[in-house]
Amino acid sequence: MNQAEVLELTKTFPETPLFNKVIITVNLLEADGGLVLSDSTLSDVQYIVAKGDHVHQLELGDAVRIDLEKLTVKVPVDGNSYEYVNQVKIDPIILDGVLYAIIEDRFIKTKFKTV
Repeated sequence: MNQAEVLELTKTFPETPLFNKVIITVNLLEADGGLVLSDSTLSDVQYIVAKGDHVHQLELGDAVRIDLEKLTVKVPVDGNSYEYVNQVKIDPIILDGVLYAIIEDRFIKTKFKTV
């Protein structure tokens, strides 16, 4: 999703998170650096779709950089207690077949300035 699509979506988005939570897009990073949904790696750049009442520094539609390192957990490989891989852990929400994530605002490192 791009910013224009997100801004249009925010007008009719059916859910509002509570307190300091935000709902963000789940854009994935392609090998060429473009932001699209695919079977690739989660991008650290996402868009705010909805926000709780305690989120004051972010606005709907803002492009933000999330802290993927803080969202990462170690998961054992095939039940092996000695071998681990890192995976990003998000609280998923699916609306109209589209995947979004609910995170706390503390996992957002920066927001991009609008031009």
